[in-house]
Amino acid sequence: MTTIDDVARAAGVSIATVSRVLSPGAVPHPVRADTAQRVREAARRLKFIPSPLARGLAARRSGLIGLIVPDLADQHYPQIAIGVEDRAREAVMAVLICNTLGEIDRLADYLQLLHSRRVDAIVLSGATSLNAVELQMLQQGDIPLVLIGRPAIHVKWPYVSIDNRLGGRLATRHLIQIGRERIVHLSGPRTQTTMADRARGYVDERGALPSEVVESNGTPEDGYDRLRARLDREPIPDAVFAATDRLAVAALAISADRSLHVPRDLAVVGFDDVPLAAHLRPSLTTVSQPAHELGAVAVEMAQRLTAGEVVDPELLPPYLIQRHSTLGPGGRFVP
Repeated sequence: MTTIDDVARAAGVSIATVSRVLSPGAVPHPVRADTAQRVREAARRLKFIPSPLARGLAARRSGLIGLIVPDLADQHYPQIAIGVEDRAREAVMAVLICNTLGEIDRLADYLQLLHSRRVDAIVLSGATSLNAVELQMLQQGDIPLVLIGRPAIHVKWPYVSIDNRLGGRLATRHLIQIGRERIVHLSGPRTQTTMADRARGYVDERGALPSEVVESNGTPEDGYDRLRARLDREPIPDAVFAATDRLAVAALAISADRSLHVPRDLAVVGFDDVPLAAHLRPSLTTVSQPAHELGAVAVEMAQRLTAGEVVDPELLPPYLIQRHSTLGPGGRFVP
């Protein structure tokens, strides 16, 4: 196996020079450009791979990022994880993924684990679901941390999110544009900032028009039951804006069970644009939440934090994807 000594002999330099070129520390030492090029060519020719451990010790970095997610069974979070991994891989970093299943004890255990592994930074997804106790727990750590989702209370760490309130407005505006009047919003738990912001956007866009929010616990099962109870009362809605695509699937299911044609009898809009949305029948109109981009941006923010920069929260713009669940009059898409 090729060693650093072999590279030094082949390039005609010292071992220290090879180390400075291939494993620069936090404060790089200057090396002449032609010398650095000679070292890299020798390393490439000899197929030498610097030790990640040695490189980490030199830079005082582990090369690890911790990713905490609340539920990998939810299609939204694997997409975020892919975004985190893709961006980390570009930065020659590895990702430790921790799935809390929404349990505070698991969150505490994983935070302790990530601290013991000396990760360079932590990305925490699902921050909108954390309560004050969990958010205060995060405040106690000194490892740079980036939240995905706007937290319910102010914390010292930055977050990245989409503009959920604007997304709620876009979904509601679209239903109004295709001529729907009795629009119900099937919400998730309003204790989550994501759900509260989407409901607020719905109410904003309705303006002086009647608004009705049917709140669920966020699961398709509860969403189905809540919407079924609402459909038992007059006047029957002619449109549903569901706060997530999972809840939109529940709306499509109850429509089928009640022999309601979508979109003729009931137009349905979701939120998130999970991969399955385009393959449902009818295909689901939804507000896109760029999960992959959220993950990538979170890693970029974490890198800036580790470099000592001041990092402000970021909001990414949502956009509507129109599909067959909201075809307009005459079976046409609305511009």
